[in-house]
Amino acid sequence: MAKRSTIIRNWPKYLLQWGVLAALVAFITGLVPSETAVDPEAYCPMGGLQALATYIANNSLPCSMSSLQVMMGIALVAAVVLFSKLFCAYICPLGTVQDLIAKARNAMHIKSIKVRNGSVIDKVLRIVKYALVFWIFYMTVNASELFCKNLDPYYAVATGFKGEITLWMSIVSISVVVVGSFLIDMFWCRYLCPLGAISNTLKFWIWIGVLFGAYYVADVLGADIPWAVLLGGFCIAGYLLEILHSKPKFQILHVTKDDNACTNCGLCTKKCPYHIDVKSVHSGKVCHVDCTLCGECVAACSTNALNIGFCKPTKSRVWKIIPAVLTAGLIAFGMWAGGKFELPTIDMKWGLEKVNEDGSITKLVDADALQTISIEGLRSVKCYGSSMAFKAKLEKIPGVYGVKTYVKRHSADILFDPSKTDADKIQEAIYVPSKFRVLTPDHTAIDTLKVVTIRTEGMYDKMDINYLGMQMRLTGKKIYGLETEFACPLIVRVFMDPSENLDEDWFEEIVEKETLEMPVHGGGVNEIELNYKFEDYEGETGRISTEQFIRNMFSPFRVQWKSRIEAAEGKQQYVYEIVDKNYEKPIILRNMPFLSNHLSRHEGVVGVYLDLNKDLQPSIQIRYAEPMTEAKLWELMTMQTWTITYKADDVREEPAKLTFKAQGTSYEYNE
Repeated sequence: MAKRSTIIRNWPKYLLQWGVLAALVAFITGLVPSETAVDPEAYCPMGGLQALATYIANNSLPCSMSSLQVMMGIALVAAVVLFSKLFCAYICPLGTVQDLIAKARNAMHIKSIKVRNGSVIDKVLRIVKYALVFWIFYMTVNASELFCKNLDPYYAVATGFKGEITLWMSIVSISVVVVGSFLIDMFWCRYLCPLGAISNTLKFWIWIGVLFGAYYVADVLGADIPWAVLLGGFCIAGYLLEILHSKPKFQILHVTKDDNACTNCGLCTKKCPYHIDVKSVHSGKVCHVDCTLCGECVAACSTNALNIGFCKPTKSRVWKIIPAVLTAGLIAFGMWAGGKFELPTIDMKWGLEKVNEDGSITKLVDADALQTISIEGLRSVKCYGSSMAFKAKLEKIPGVYGVKTYVKRHSADILFDPSKTDADKIQEAIYVPSKFRVLTPDHTAIDTLKVVTIRTEGMYDKMDINYLGMQMRLTGKKIYGLETEFACPLIVRVFMDPSENLDEDWFEEIVEKETLEMPVHGGGVNEIELNYKFEDYEGETGRISTEQFIRNMFSPFRVQWKSRIEAAEGKQQYVYEIVDKNYEKPIILRNMPFLSNHLSRHEGVVGVYLDLNKDLQPSIQIRYAEPMTEAKLWELMTMQTWTITYKADDVREEPAKLTFKAQGTSYEYNE
């Protein structure tokens, strides 16, 4: 009954804890449909703080991070500075799991290992989480990627072990949490959790503010101090403050104690997850770096000597729900604020100035004369890596000096000099002509296809033509493919059966559909928001042979080696061919360089191709001569591991990128 009454008396904590855990279980088990499931990282303030640090240091966000994660990190900081470690007590699933492990251990009447706060072993163990903070943030900022995923037990479980994890590292970290928490109360939180280390340090926010202020002043005065020094100072200061001055007094809320009502029963200390010696505190506030305002001591007190409030004890029991209310409010605020703005994934400039040999700076461009163009609908701009690839493309355009990318809305702000280029030239330079095959026509039954030309706006990404093609496929019309050519507005050519007669109104309706309902493998529909605009209808603009259309729509791969061609002169050459209709899939094309690299290590292989054969069937073709044989080729292609040469001194054995089930046939090569 005592355990039950404690849970009932501290219901705000358990309501939030178990609610978060239940939601997490629902997402993992699929009780919530996959298309509505959220990213498990989205509400993790640790990732948000890493993202914020990376943004400040590099003007970029780590891959996959967003403004929502950043705001959750800021909400955590605000909560710790003003109140306490509310996230740890009321939200963190790892904290909830440790609570359950402790209850299970107690139910089995197994005693935990007591590590007294302030003991030598306690102080030594506490340094580990600060070392992890330095390591994780240093690696994350340098790589612009969340480095801790491999080590994070929460991320591994929350993704169902399907996230960006290293399995053995995830299993080790989960085992450490479970076993450690079974032996020592709140083992993870006290000694290993990087977020706990940050939260503990922020409790001494005045001293940390002094540290950051000194770093800022030094920077203003011209001292070139690496950011890693500041990070190291933060970790060292946090650790020393935690072990030498464990009673921060700068928060607004505290557990308060009334000595007149206290009977010194010791239940408060016994029930504290962190074994804070609450009963020894005199009237006033209970201060300890580990205190999370979880309310367990308050719920355990049968005389109402403990409460949650300001410096002085209060009799009003309403105060016990304040931490839970504040936690829910801060989380809600973070979610709301995170949806109101978007930080750029990268914010970079180049070519504006140069540093001379004497250290002076020469301005190369008048920054005041520069203008910005915003381009929407860049669906390929979807992470840090693709943003950097987009930046590399822009750096090659004369007159362009900077870019901000926004992956959530797939857009970019491009900084340029209007005297050297303009918006149309920039769009033309970054645009890649695209093609998409909707259906494959029967070239034996249809000789020619009709070409209809339309003009559109808002289709500047290579994926746009795919989405428009899928819209047309869903109509069931005999439309076989599309291709684009840059112009203002964009030229879109539609290849269709000569018998199809589709007017301007039909094309306008298809182009301006706001949503693509794309069927998902395994069932369901994935809704993709579109924003294309129909501009003009030019009607039929020509005809094309069906064979030419099929060849134009196929993306070939061709590589051959001059030295091998010369060595094969005078020898009978052959082509080993494997035909499969699946070879037109993009994954095959992406892995052809690996296949050619693997085969090129063996004498007699002259060239490797992915192309259409004389019957217009997709096939992999390998040109070879003695000493290579058909049997040896098949053996090489079906090996479980391929030997890949990346550099002269970097040769790796990797799992085969392609699998081959049916052997091909050889025929004589004729130039």
